[in-house]
Amino acid sequence: MPVTLDAVLARRELDLRLIWADEAAGARPWGWVHSSDLVDPTPFLSPGDALLTTGTQWASDDDIAPWVGRLAAAGVPAVGFGTEVIRDGTPDALVDACAAHGIALIEVPYRTPFIAVARAVADLETDERFARVRWTLETQRAIAVAALRPTGLAAVVAELARRIGAEAGIVDPSGSVLGSTPPQAVLDEARGMLTAGRRAARTLDDWNLQTVGAATALTGVLAIGPGSVHDDAERAVITSVVALAGLAGIADRDAHAASAADTAARLAALRSAVQAALVASEPSPAVVAEPLDPRDPAALVQPLLEHDAATGDDLVGTLGTWLRCDAVAEAAALRLGIHRHTVRARLRRAAELLDRDLEAFPARAEVWAALQAIGRV
Repeated sequence: MPVTLDAVLARRELDLRLIWADEAAGARPWGWVHSSDLVDPTPFLSPGDALLTTGTQWASDDDIAPWVGRLAAAGVPAVGFGTEVIRDGTPDALVDACAAHGIALIEVPYRTPFIAVARAVADLETDERFARVRWTLETQRAIAVAALRPTGLAAVVAELARRIGAEAGIVDPSGSVLGSTPPQAVLDEARGMLTAGRRAARTLDDWNLQTVGAATALTGVLAIGPGSVHDDAERAVITSVVALAGLAGIADRDAHAASAADTAARLAALRSAVQAALVASEPSPAVVAEPLDPRDPAALVQPLLEHDAATGDDLVGTLGTWLRCDAVAEAAALRLGIHRHTVRARLRRAAELLDRDLEAFPARAEVWAALQAIGRV
């Protein structure tokens, strides 16, 4: 969850005091914290930036309401007033203006420097970011384990829905649904995406739709209902589910299903891929991987495997470590025991071989899914 007023107030060492906030103001996310005594600080603010001030910019209390109005228009979620600098206590005019515009108001005591508040928010944001990374890894493993159950893909969809707190279902080309059935309009849109025969992602009525399978052989559409977070962590999990579903195909449950033998074969292929992702040890760079089916997500990293086999480089291992380190080259270099420039050079070479912009999240998610498929992350 993003940093909010309650999380900041919970930092007791800051000794902040809540002056005004309703439920909506308290729930607004904080992106950052700035301090300013400018008459108009809004050119230097972004939506979600909280603002700390001592009020030296106000010639009189009549200046306060217009000042707060400008902050509201800029998307400021909260104001912190530093007391005992130029005045004792928080001005009533500031309380009234913040309440009128729905901006939370806190009082910052003289002994608490503004930089301490900014640092606390930065720490909270960092903690949240790493918590989401841990959630991603734990959820991906739970989904991989679910895929090994007798119900296969149905268990994967159910686990996904439980983890993200939203309905989830896969619509197959016949119109059958595995998991939660979306509203009719969403179902029709999913069928249209399958009929078009192109990989795509859509949003309709707060449902998110994403095709499953190769562009030349779509096997379904994953539909995610309202209520999920829609952040990078969740998108990484959904990408994993799309990759698993692409490997497995869709196990139909009615008379339109494939034969029992075909279904068993697809589930066996899925189990093999997941088992490899869970227990495989690091293979030697000298081992040449067998050619993969172009429709297999793992085929994406085939050029890297071939390059490593020919040169002795470790592009695959470096790329996997970098992704596990939240795409931070310095952290990957520390874990690998090599210089950060070496990591960056290998990443540039990997990007060239993959023909992907690894700075873009969709490309990183696609590569992550491919590395999972071969058991390298």
